[in-house]
This record gives sequence, C-alpha cells and structure tokens, in this order.
Amino acid sequence: MPADGSHATVAPLRRAEEAHPLTARSAVLAVRKWLPRGGSLPSEEWAPRHAGIMALLWINVLLVPIFSIAGGHTTVVHSVDAGFGIGVLAALGAAPRLSRKLRMASASLGLLSAAALFIHASGGLIEMHFYFFVLIIVLTLYEDWMPFLLAIVFVLIHHGVVGTVQPRAVFDRPVEWEHPWTWASIHAAYVAAAGVAAIAAWRLNEDVRAKMRAAHEQLEVASETDSLTSLGNRRKLMADLQAIAENGRPAIFVILDLDGFKDYNDTFGHPAGDSLLARLGGRLQEAVGGDGTAYRLGGDEFCAIWRVAPAAGANAAAVCSAALSERGDGFSITAACGAVALPSEASTAESALQTADMRMYGVKQGSRASTSIQSRDVLLQALAELRPHLGEHVDAVTVLAKNVATRLELGLRVAEQVAHAAQLHDIGKIAIPDAILNKPGPLDEQEWTYMRRHTLIGQRIVSAAPALMEVGELVRSSHERHDGAGYPDGLAGDAIPIGARIISVCDAFDAMTSDRAYRSALAPADALAELRRCSGTQFDPAVVAAFEATLGDPGDRSEVGEAEPKEPAVTRRVGQTVKR
Repeated sequence: MPADGSHATVAPLRRAEEAHPLTARSAVLAVRKWLPRGGSLPSEEWAPRHAGIMALLWINVLLVPIFSIAGGHTTVVHSVDAGFGIGVLAALGAAPRLSRKLRMASASLGLLSAAALFIHASGGLIEMHFYFFVLIIVLTLYEDWMPFLLAIVFVLIHHGVVGTVQPRAVFDRPVEWEHPWTWASIHAAYVAAAGVAAIAAWRLNEDVRAKMRAAHEQLEVASETDSLTSLGNRRKLMADLQAIAENGRPAIFVILDLDGFKDYNDTFGHPAGDSLLARLGGRLQEAVGGDGTAYRLGGDEFCAIWRVAPAAGANAAAVCSAALSERGDGFSITAACGAVALPSEASTAESALQTADMRMYGVKQGSRASTSIQSRDVLLQALAELRPHLGEHVDAVTVLAKNVATRLELGLRVAEQVAHAAQLHDIGKIAIPDAILNKPGPLDEQEWTYMRRHTLIGQRIVSAAPALMEVGELVRSSHERHDGAGYPDGLAGDAIPIGARIISVCDAFDAMTSDRAYRSALAPADALAELRRCSGTQFDPAVVAAFEATLGDPGDRSEVGEAEPKEPAVTRRVGQTVKR
C-alpha cells in the first residue's frame, strides 16, 4: 500500500471478499474497477488546487468569528478562539516544509471545522448543513481518498458526539435531538452521496491522465528509437553519453561505419538494404547484451556503449565489428570502428562522439588508401606493359598535378586523389589501336571517334576497383574543356571536377614540352604562353594561374625537370584543340 494512504478504501473491500469469497468476489472486483485510485495528482496540478483551497480556508478564518458574534449564539471570546483554532490549521496547511499529505489534512480539517462552527453559530440551522455538501466537492479536487473519507467521518462523529452532548448546537428539530446518531449517519450518507459526481469526475481525470502519460511515454520512446532497427537513435545516444559524463562511471564508446553497404544497396535494392541494416542492428544489440546498449546513428553508422573497464576497449571494438560483418554471394559487409574510453578520454558527449568519429575515419581512410594504392599499382603495371612509352609522360603529369592541387589548397586527400587520377588518366588508351596512337599526322573523323572513347574506357577500367570510384570520375572528365567543347560529356566551367581541370592543364603542358614525330618540343615559356592564350576557353583560368605559380617555385620546377619526358609520347596540339 502506498505511504500516502491512497488505497484506504481497499482494506474493507478485502475483508468483505475474505468473508464471502465466492459471493462477494465479483462485487468487490467491480467496485475496485470503478473506484479511482487516488493520490495520483501530479505536483504541478496539486499545487494550484491546494492554493485555491487554502484561499477558501483563510476566508473562513475571517468569517467564522464574525458570523459567530453576529448570530449571538456564542460569546466574543469563544468566537475569536474558534477563529484562532482554524487559523492554526490554515497555517499548517500553508507550511511549505510539511509533507503534501499533512498540508492536505490540515486544510481539510480546517474547512470541516469551519463548517461545524457555522452550524453551531446558526443554532443548528438545517440550511447550514449544506456547506458540508459544498466542501465534499471542494475536497475531491485533491483527488485523494484521505480528505474525502475524513469529511464523511468528521460529519458522522461531529453530528453524533456533539449532537448527543449539545443537540441544539447541531440540529434544529426535536426528532433529531432525540436520535442524534441516526441523523448523524443520515447526514454522513448525504455528504457521501453528494461526492459521487465529484468521484466520477475524479476517476475520469485519472483515466485521462493515465492515457496522456502512456501516450507521452510512447512518444518519448519513439523519439529516442530508430524506427528501422529498434535501437536507440542519436538523441538517445547523446543523452546516455551525457549521463555517463556526469556520473563518472567508466565505459567504452564504439562508433562503427559499414564498408560495402552502398554496393549492397545498389546491387540488391533498398528493401534488401533495410533488411540487412535491421539484421545487423539486432546482432549488434545481441553482441553487446547486458554489458551496454547499441544505437544506430543513421544511414550505415552504428555505435555502442559498453559499461566495462577501459582495458576491455579493444575487445569491445572487435566484438562490435564482428557483429556488423556479413558475407554472401556477391557481397561482403565489414565495419570500420573507432573507440574512446569514458570519461578519461572524453569528458562530454560531444567530445566522445568527435574523438571516436575521428579514430574511426582514420582507420577507414587507412584501409581505403591501402586498397586504392594496390589497385592503382596493378593498373599502372598493366599500362607500362602495354604502352611503355607513356610511363615518363604519366610521371611528369602526376608530379605537376599534385603540386597544383597543393597550390590551390585542396587538402591532402584531394591532392592524393588528383595524383592517382593523373597517373591513370591515359589508362583507357590501352584499348586504342597503335596505328591511331602513333599516327604522325592529323587524325580523321573515324579515328577521332575511336580516340574519344579512351576516357570512358579508362573510367570503366579504374572504377572496377571500388576504392578508385572517385578517381574514375576524374579520368572520365580529364578531356573536358572549360567552354564545354570537350568530351565525353560536354561539361563546362565548375561542372568539370576540379581534379580533372588540373589534369587537363598539366597534361597539355607536358605534351607541348615533349618531342613529337611531327614537331619538336616547345620551350616551357612558349608552352606557358599557349596555356594563357587558351585560358578561359580550353582551360580553367584559376588552374592556369596556379600552374604558372607552381612552375615559378624552384622546388617544383626542379622536380618536374627530373620527370620531364625525353622520348616521344602520344599527345595533343593544344592551340589546335588536337587531343590524343
């Protein structure tokens, strides 16, 4: 039973049930079903109701002595004493240090005492008894059985005891004077009956609050739950991380990102991808088990909080990665992860997420770099075997392109990507006949049709390695023009990837400064002049400017000079828009 006595009505019902278990059980259950529970009013609702009842009580404190003196049935001293007694109860009801139950009891007794004194002051006038009917409704605003039952018992005892000792102070008819306890019971029953409507409203209020509370809890759970996997979402994760940061208990936070999920989605479709995510999420939660909680941040990112010592961090990360791995016909899903010890390595939720995220992407980028380098080396070896005369040209363009990307402050990752694309930009030429590549004179239209296919072929070859997909895009666009007259897509301006624009300028410069069967190499100054002349039409002006600044750097110039081709290579005449 709750400490506040909210189930005070249950005991009589239980005794009746025990006395007649077979005949009374259904009746007792029915009564229990329809009676309100009581004591469930939230504090934010109880406080203003109590304040209103206290205001009514203070009004009674003032009116009782005035009414008593005016009625002439009591002395002034007795009237003042009565008002003082009610005032003490009012003061107790307003005392913030007292418990909610004591304040409620004090306020209830104060109002009931005031009603009794009004009856005494009126000489037992029957109409004054109606005030008890008003009070029973007022006291049910507390939605608690204690003041309700207190009112009924107060009426019964007051009318019975005082009606026996001083009947004319309670009742105004001879029949009532002769049988005070009978009429006390009748009055108590009337008071209880008057509260029936209030009890019904009280029960309805409890039902409404229970439904609202359940709906709120459902919304709260939904707001912190990922709908696809039923794991906690980012909001739940941040709240849990913050709680760990505040309580200082050790934990391991692991963040994971799936590798291979995009290919799986593209191959098998989004519904299959969703099923995979739900399946992997279930495995992650099962792997974490009772040692922590699993979450899905969104997309193919998952994470887990392990409530274990920091020494178990490596094992926790390994278990999570294994849970998010799956292989089958035509696909392989793995997970890169980053872990951080809490709170020793991160004192806030934001820093924990940032640190783990950085560590995860460090692992992920390292893995991708290793894969892309291996794939690149295989393709370069194939190019060297089939087109050995392109080797020096590729090396020179690679050095120039990386330096220009650095000059443009594109970042280390983009600079490396541009360098890879520069090394592989001619890979598609392995599919072009030697007769076209090595032709000393101009190409005819049919030969140009073959020639313009090499960027598309190059993209297909490079993109066959998933780690080089972005490099393949640069290879495809390496022969586009700034004015949109290039191939294969006719892109113009900023629509051309910046890496492809860089490769275009560097490729042209190296071609012009290399010997050809039909002409001698141009001097670097003449080649630069040609680049300036075609700036804004064939080349991006910003890239041309960065390229010229790069050549002006002694360190860059010496590096290019070492890699400058010495043998004829298949190239293009820039000014004439001749491209091979």
